[in-house]
Amino acid sequence: MLFLVISLVVFYTTAILMPKHISGLQVWSTVLFSLVLEGLSDIILDLHLNLFGYVSPGFQWSGLPAMLIYPPVNAIFLNYFPYKITKLHTSMYIIGWTVFCLVYEVAALKSGFFYYTKWKLWYSALCYPVLLLMVLWNFRFTRWLQGRTD
Repeated sequence: MLFLVISLVVFYTTAILMPKHISGLQVWSTVLFSLVLEGLSDIILDLHLNLFGYVSPGFQWSGLPAMLIYPPVNAIFLNYFPYKITKLHTSMYIIGWTVFCLVYEVAALKSGFFYYTKWKLWYSALCYPVLLLMVLWNFRFTRWLQGRTD
């Protein structure tokens, strides 16, 4: 659990102290989207399919703080996203974040906070770009909604 606590402190401190390039509403939308996406994926992949989990098999109250990792990480991802640069830069940014997520996942595995049953690291390598793009699409949708006049 020490790994999780240190992660939460580092990620939230970074998210709070970083110079903001996105609005508070966009951060809020990202936080809510991240929590819902994380909750759904954990229910399906962890509790229903038993592919991976936090701490130990089945529902654990001590595994709930894991959901709190995604909101600040996604806010940092979006805050520094290269919106006005070429698709190559955008692709490199997503690949870089995918590598970061994979390294973090390996560290979480080694710490014992996270475990695999039937999951493989390469599944995550395929999922992270899709998940990051989903976060980006949610951000762009939120920005589009902000621009609409009601």
